Amino acid sequence: MATTIEDLGKTVEKLASGWTSYTAFGGFILYLVGYLTLRFHLSAMGIGTDLAVLDERYLFTGARFVIYLVTSLPVVVLLALIMAAVLYPPYRLLPENLRDKVLNPFRQLRDRPTRLTIIGIVLAVLMIQMVMRQCFFFSNLLLAKHLPDQAPWLAQLLLGESLMPLYFSALLVGTMIPAAILLAASESSEPSRCFKQLKNLLALLVTIQILLLPVNYGVLIVDKSLPQVAAVGNDLLAPGDNAWLVWEGKEGITYLLRKANGARSLLTLRQADVKNIEITANDPIVSLLFSQHQK
Repeated sequence: MATTIEDLGKTVEKLASGWTSYTAFGGFILYLVGYLTLRFHLSAMGIGTDLAVLDERYLFTGARFVIYLVTSLPVVVLLALIMAAVLYPPYRLLPENLRDKVLNPFRQLRDRPTRLTIIGIVLAVLMIQMVMRQCFFFSNLLLAKHLPDQAPWLAQLLLGESLMPLYFSALLVGTMIPAAILLAASESSEPSRCFKQLKNLLALLVTIQILLLPVNYGVLIVDKSLPQVAAVGNDLLAPGDNAWLVWEGKEGITYLLRKANGARSLLTLRQADVKNIEITANDPIVSLLFSQHQK
């Protein structure tokens, strides 16, 4: 009996120790993705803040990203089911010899891990260079006169906003495919040195893609609706002027001001100088500022 209790105690101790490690690791991941998300969001909006390297808002922003990521997975599954529903019936109607010919290239790739890894590298590079890096063109949006010309298709998505969740799901799919290829390559027993180097390169590219997911989320999705306020600090707005609350920091509050003539500026006031904040609406700020300038 004593031995059983002692074994149970050791088991509980191991579980507690493991849970602590998992919690610490999970907190670090949330903090890292929150840091990437929030920092690139602030850079895209052109906001200077009093955020330090250590700030609890990184953790909360990381949690928001994870929730958004998880809620994007059903969209990916739905798209996969739609594709399966479209492609499977014609495949089943094919004669058996033709079905074998259709599947034969995929079987050959499975049996040739080096070639499969090269395909994964090509897909990852294309996703990074042609799609995931395009968000870096968007910076200082609150004061910019127009959206960047380098990625007009992404600018249109940013203005529309309704298709942005679908775009993020596409980014997720574009990351999952090379990751799945990497997983398949990791299970291969191919001994060649060239294959191992290619696999390491694919692992690096997949890691870059994973890190670019919160960056894209921060630049393109986070807080694109800003609360419109009736006054800046204790001063009412002049007729024709508009103001939005952009950021509440530990020491200051930042507003976006737009004059009646269209001139824009960012104004930061000390927390102590702001007694009340009256919010009158929530506006999709990017669409509001740039829709009239887009053709």
